[in-house]
Amino acid sequence: MPKINVIDTESRWDWNNEDEWLWWPRVMYIDPGVVSGVAIVWFDPHALLINNAKTPKVLLAYSEVFLHGEEYGLGGQIMRFLRLRSKLDEEPGLATGSESFVPLQLNQDKDFLSPVRIRAGIDLEMSKTRPLGQREVGLGVPLYTQSPSDAKSAFNNQRLTALRMFTPGPDHVNDAKRHCLLHIRRLKGNGAGLDRFKEMHGYEEGWFQ
Repeated sequence: MPKINVIDTESRWDWNNEDEWLWWPRVMYIDPGVVSGVAIVWFDPHALLINNAKTPKVLLAYSEVFLHGEEYGLGGQIMRFLRLRSKLDEEPGLATGSESFVPLQLNQDKDFLSPVRIRAGIDLEMSKTRPLGQREVGLGVPLYTQSPSDAKSAFNNQRLTALRMFTPGPDHVNDAKRHCLLHIRRLKGNGAGLDRFKEMHGYEEGWFQ
């Protein structure tokens, strides 16, 4: 598990609980490519959906990691992402997503379509994964997608810095964090509220006490 950076301003994160990172709802996103950025953001759904709190009061912690090297294989980016995802999915609360990719140019370079291959590989494996707590084989676990332009316009570098989440250097992990934050914002802003949250993250009564 990559290092967890706690940014909770309300003293909700309990470091005495060794499984705290599996208790709170969390969203995991990948910005796939030759070098991929992965981020996980933990948040308080009561603050988000009941208290209608602003973003800094909703966020609890984040983690980030770069992936590089081969796309496929046991040590490839796809499998490393899925192993981390599996660890985070040991308890209810996880939603998983990937940045979408729309080719805007004619480019025959092998690396150009790396984001497409990685996302497709992750999507395929998740489609064969049984959702947590379900015995019957269904449609697998969904991989949500968001456009890079939506994420960047909603959470630019200045906003990430204000949230104490900006990482200097290559932007891949910052882009993954932008997607996590946009996902959380949309849980509140799309009008579906609690129903949409339950659909994407499941439900635990203790989250709302």
